[in-house]
Amino acid sequence: MIPTTIAIKRGRELARFLAVGATSAALNTAIIVALTETFRLHYLVSYAVCFVLVTLYGFAANRSWSFAVEGPVRRQELVRYYVTTIIATMLAMAFSNLMVRAGLAYWLAVFLSAGVIAPFNFVAHRFWSFGAGADQ
Repeated sequence: MIPTTIAIKRGRELARFLAVGATSAALNTAIIVALTETFRLHYLVSYAVCFVLVTLYGFAANRSWSFAVEGPVRRQELVRYYVTTIIATMLAMAFSNLMVRAGLAYWLAVFLSAGVIAPFNFVAHRFWSFGAGADQ
């Protein structure tokens, strides 16, 4: 591919990745608030529970739509996706904790932390989680 075509392709991937991320962040926030308010869990405990519920959605949507990886799912992709997502979730939880300690409502801190880690997520998933399967 010529450089302009690659830039356009990466731009489309980024836009799709951000759409999946926004949907995931909304699901995360809704689930975290529901668990925290309904079951009176600490919001960071709810965050960890939510991780399990939303990660498979993110994997499937990013693999098939954001990065248009074709063929059967490879175990390596899923393992790398989970490793990246665990790191990103720990970073997001740390950012959320800092924002809550600074006085922000926990639900807003949880939602905003997704935006803080989005650049890390895009690069890590594009070039590491799905790098071998996506058209580079």
